[in-house]
Amino acid sequence: MSTRSRLAVTATATLTLAALALAGGCGSARHTAVSDPPSGLPACHAPEAPVLPHTAGSLSETDSGAYCLAAGRLLDVFLTAPGGSAPATRWSRISTADTSVVGYGSAGVLTPPVDVTAGVFKAVHHGVTTLSSTLPNGTVWRVTIVVQ
Repeated sequence: MSTRSRLAVTATATLTLAALALAGGCGSARHTAVSDPPSGLPACHAPEAPVLPHTAGSLSETDSGAYCLAAGRLLDVFLTAPGGSAPATRWSRISTADTSVVGYGSAGVLTPPVDVTAGVFKAVHHGVTTLSSTLPNGTVWRVTIVVQ
């Protein structure tokens, strides 16, 4: 199977899983594993339904693990500071470990609330990388992104 065909099959599977998760309602399991990731890549889950238009999914501070993203697609991330905390305790800027795999994207004008650190990321190239951010108390948020 060609790389292009594999990407098309994987993208279709990811979209199908996201649609099934949405159809299941709020009480259903949030993430469904992709059972047959491309060779050499770890198993991953479809992200939550997108918050912003034109993105493939959304992540928050409660998410962890590995998430699938098709090359060329955007992912939005919104990290909310712990309840009742001052703006000085916000999450740091969300960083990507390898911008050749997942780079910084744009969804137009994005002005999050004072206690939210937001980011938009674009899947650039087949591979694996991490997104991460840190609270001033040392708490680290980190997820793995698998670009298929």
